[in-house]
Amino acid sequence: MDEALGAVNSVAPDWLGVWGPFAVVMLFLFGVWLFTRKIFAVQKDHGADIRYREQGTKLVFRLSGLLLGITTFPMESELRGQLLSLVGLLLSAAIALSSTSVMGNLMAGFMLRTVNSFRAGDYIEFRNELGRVSQRGLLHVEFQNETSELVTVPNLLLVQEPYNVVRSSGTVVSAEVSLGYDVDRRDIEEALLKAIEAAELGDGFVQIRNLGDFSVNYRASGWLKEAGLLVSARSRLRGKMLDALHDAGIEIVSPSFMNQRPLPPELKFIPKRKKVNMPEEDKNGHAEEILFSKAEVASAVENLEAKIKKLKEKLKIEPIEGEEDIDREAVKEELSALTEELETARENAKVESARDRHGKDEDDTEEVKEDKPLKK
Repeated sequence: MDEALGAVNSVAPDWLGVWGPFAVVMLFLFGVWLFTRKIFAVQKDHGADIRYREQGTKLVFRLSGLLLGITTFPMESELRGQLLSLVGLLLSAAIALSSTSVMGNLMAGFMLRTVNSFRAGDYIEFRNELGRVSQRGLLHVEFQNETSELVTVPNLLLVQEPYNVVRSSGTVVSAEVSLGYDVDRRDIEEALLKAIEAAELGDGFVQIRNLGDFSVNYRASGWLKEAGLLVSARSRLRGKMLDALHDAGIEIVSPSFMNQRPLPPELKFIPKRKKVNMPEEDKNGHAEEILFSKAEVASAVENLEAKIKKLKEKLKIEPIEGEEDIDREAVKEELSALTEELETARENAKVESARDRHGKDEDDTEEVKEDKPLKK
């Protein structure tokens, strides 16, 4: 310890006296802080995801600053040793007391990051609640549920309990309906397949899930390519199932309904279709934009970062002899355009975060979004 202080003291100016080592160390830490901040800023500009590294670096930097400050502060050696012992005791106690929570969530966060089973914008179902991931931190994962509320889940729970992730490449959308035994299953399957096709889902199929005491449970499923429209696709499928079953003359009613209120056999429980001159408004994705606004912004940022990373890797590839080189100027122009979109997406993300923290008016937020619309 004394040798290290002597080495630092030899570098410090003489006019600082006993404060020389402390001043040199503080200036050194300040310079390192500016340097790392500049590095992180450059990496952000180039589309790198540095949240974990930045948070971890800040934690290590603060602990190192505390220890170096105590070590070089002008005081008696006995008092310095007592302070270092106190800091070590406090750190040990903090780690021991929070080992099951903070340290557990910290290690779980690194584990989730390593596995990388989901990212911002992906649909995740945890404890029978569906939502879209809006933020991944060192200690927690935040997602927006189907009522647009922000739900925070500790990383440790996601490691200990199973969760479902909807693949970004596509997913199966399903809906179930219970029908009576008096209807031929072939007619039901034909009507449900038409509903799947009308809902613009691919590779449709129908399953008989359960033979109950009073009814048969059917499940209609189809492949959805755009996983971001999951909520709208589920609602659209159920609506098309209603239309297809009613058009086929199939009643959707509880079998016990006839036991409660006798009705003539020719009466069917099918609503009369109204003639509408105006076509139905296409609102694909409208529900997701409202419910998962923060997750949409986070997803746009990560998608742009991934595209920028691929383009940079593409530029680093050296041309093979005898083969035509890629149009590097076009790639650079695309990279420049994506970088501008990334800046806009990050500004929108800041607006969403500020609205969550400070509770800004919705009108103010909308004005900012209109000035700089989110580019997908």
